Amino acid sequence: MKRSPIFTIGITACSVMLLVACSGAPNAGPTLPASQMSRVAPPHGLTLAGNATRFFSGPQSRLMRSLRAMPAKRKVEKDFFVSTASSDVLIYSNKSYSEIGELTNELSGTDGVWVDKKGDIYVANVSTNVVEFKKGGSSPICTYTGATDPINVTTDAKGNVYVVDLLGGFVDEYAQCSNTIEKQFAAADAQGAAVDKSGDLFVSYGGSSLEEFKGGSTTGTPLSASVGESAGLIIDKKGNLIADDQAGDILVIAPPYSSATVLVSGLSDPFHCSLDEKENLLFNANSGSGDVTVYSYPSGSLAQTVNTGAAEGVGESPNAVF
Repeated sequence: MKRSPIFTIGITACSVMLLVACSGAPNAGPTLPASQMSRVAPPHGLTLAGNATRFFSGPQSRLMRSLRAMPAKRKVEKDFFVSTASSDVLIYSNKSYSEIGELTNELSGTDGVWVDKKGDIYVANVSTNVVEFKKGGSSPICTYTGATDPINVTTDAKGNVYVVDLLGGFVDEYAQCSNTIEKQFAAADAQGAAVDKSGDLFVSYGGSSLEEFKGGSTTGTPLSASVGESAGLIIDKKGNLIADDQAGDILVIAPPYSSATVLVSGLSDPFHCSLDEKENLLFNANSGSGDVTVYSYPSGSLAQTVNTGAAEGVGESPNAVF
């Protein structure tokens, strides 16, 4: 490929920024000492080498201009959020797995945590309410009340908010940032909830049973599969349910939901789980051991253990939402 010519031009008394427009023969007039040359910023298309300035013409000049014009890419570091059953939610880096901050405003008895596709964080305050924080914010932007004992929360593709009310006997549905219950799904002793891409709601119960609320129906259809001691519940894009069994396992229940397969065993009270947006990392809050374990998904191989001190709920930023 033919290269564009490179011209060597001396630094004259003309300003460096006007070098291209200066007239006169090359190397005419005084040049700056090499010690000062490094402090002179060249214009687009110029590079400094010793006492000489090189000007790139043609395609090379255009390339230099385009490189200077390109903004530097900023790598966004996503976080995950861990509730502690106290008055805070801890923020951890996905890259270093170290604690980088916390949320404290309007939090008490924090339990289930969820992060929607916008990056907003939802926290269930046991016996109080659910609060929503804007991505990067430190104070709630929305509050959802009306539940007797909110212990878990999730959203659907449209942004509707579902609050699991353990003692109230319902899963309450709210429109985004509206404090009015739009619909109630009869779910006594509900522990976890997940919504698939069709808008069907799945609920896990305190005993071992599971139900599906199809097509917006407020009456659930029992599933054949069961969980030993149900807790948190999420779903992947293939419709596989991922359920915490407080007896020590993480279970995967594939459609048509007739049986459960153990993905991970030997845990201490696995309570809530979260799947990242790309569905290759599964986060699990282990209430008994006070840590968060991170697994490759769907293999279930352990990738990281994060000693958080206390762990009731966990929410990856963002969760897998459809």
